[in-house]
Amino acid sequence: MLAGFALTLPAVIAGCMPPAPQRDWIAAFGYGDAAVHSVEIGEFGYPYVPVRIGETRVWLPFDTGNMVGLSVSATLFDRLGLQAEGHYGRLNSEGETIATLRVADAEDVSIFGREVGPMRVYELDHPSLPGLAGPTLIEGGHFTMDYGSRRMGVASGNLPDSVPGFRQVPLVRSRRHPMLILVRGMIEGREALLEIDTGKSRTVINPVLSSDLGLRRGSQGVAIDHLRIGDLVFEVPSAKEVDQSAIDTSLPEPILAGVGSDVLSRFVWTVDYEAGVLWIPVTL
Repeated sequence: MLAGFALTLPAVIAGCMPPAPQRDWIAAFGYGDAAVHSVEIGEFGYPYVPVRIGETRVWLPFDTGNMVGLSVSATLFDRLGLQAEGHYGRLNSEGETIATLRVADAEDVSIFGREVGPMRVYELDHPSLPGLAGPTLIEGGHFTMDYGSRRMGVASGNLPDSVPGFRQVPLVRSRRHPMLILVRGMIEGREALLEIDTGKSRTVINPVLSSDLGLRRGSQGVAIDHLRIGDLVFEVPSAKEVDQSAIDTSLPEPILAGVGSDVLSRFVWTVDYEAGVLWIPVTL
């Protein structure tokens, strides 16, 4: 944990010391020491990153599905002394407005100790999360997420055409949300557009597709036996049924599943926005 942070981490991670970083991906993708940062695994299994807003330091979940940017809880919004300059409607995965919340400007914002402000700050009405940090806060053309060693690499510049032990999966780009991480994969042998979303505690699947595939239902959701990304295949014991098609209706095909932290925590992956690819291991 970084010294001097005003807010403590959730109980499930407070006091945890990250293990030594896995040097294979750090060297393979050419990250220097200054480009590798500690993260923590917090509530709901999300990766948490250190953010400073003014003089207040807090760990926030890094949510790759959050296209808003920076949001904080109502309690933290007030603690920061932010002055509301407007309001916005928060949408759910179906595109429905479910809350009207405050918006303010913060003059001084940093992430991983790097200045990224000033920027807009949006109120978040989640019952337990302190806020969210989206990928727009990350300055760099690519990043690597490693839940296992609690490390995240962030850098700019071109990556090599090939990286030993990893392969590329092309991104499907969204004009509405350019930093959405979308790839084509397969669910039970059916091709599907997948969202890579660290802000989901568990993987979600379109309810119509779930019904078409005849997935087994349990008390916690539906079971996916084969979720394929590239050559990697995952079992998802309890996926939640959610319709994500409203996220971007201009896409050539609807988003049929959101791959959450329950799966993303099982392998090291790299997003290269500039090249438009997702790097994943050749094997687990």
